[in-house]
Amino acid sequence: MLERTRAMVFVFDSVICDLFAGVDTSAVTDDIRARLPPPSPSTLSAGAAFLMATNPLRMVAYTHEVSAAHGDEAEDILRAAETSAAMTAVPAPGVRQVLLACQASGRNVAVVGSHYSATIESYLDRHELRQLAGPIIGYRHHRPSGRPMGTALVRRARKALAMNPAECTVVGASAQTMMIAADIGTQAIGVAGLRESRKHLAGINGSVVVPSLPHLADALAMVPIGGGITSPM
Repeated sequence: MLERTRAMVFVFDSVICDLFAGVDTSAVTDDIRARLPPPSPSTLSAGAAFLMATNPLRMVAYTHEVSAAHGDEAEDILRAAETSAAMTAVPAPGVRQVLLACQASGRNVAVVGSHYSATIESYLDRHELRQLAGPIIGYRHHRPSGRPMGTALVRRARKALAMNPAECTVVGASAQTMMIAADIGTQAIGVAGLRESRKHLAGINGSVVVPSLPHLADALAMVPIGGGITSPM
């Protein structure tokens, strides 16, 4: 797989860091909910999201259905929460090592995430990682969309890298990421233990699983682009 990889798309969430680790995100959701009018009888079905949502992203998407003004206010609350979390979130072990390995082997890097692009940029800057990555693809807003947003983000990253799908490998920590990669025709590497176990990541449309980011960094150093495979990968 790696000998075909000229560019790598790293999923920010879990692979780079777990932004909201230790943060009570339900408090963010409750803050947004408290600023909304209760659902009316005519919007009762949509009101289920209002009453049950614990994920801030879903609550923000719901507020845009209430009104543009409420949506913008919710975006501001979530943006502030992300900015605060970025001050304390710890990078995953081996992040710098694997990004340096990409740079040394001539592989381009993009970072995608289900956060605001500015949050991802500032986090990478704070930890002196920004210079090791190229395109940063996140959200500009969280308005409802008919398309799966994760898929759209990865597709945008691949296009920003100007690479064919077969030349790209997505690095993620969830089975969902493995399926997104398969959906857009790229290869996928799952990093076990950051979010899901090896058994949940393996065997999804040819995905490969590594036990850690340092292991992936070692493999990148051993397998040149277009060269022979000299590692277990």
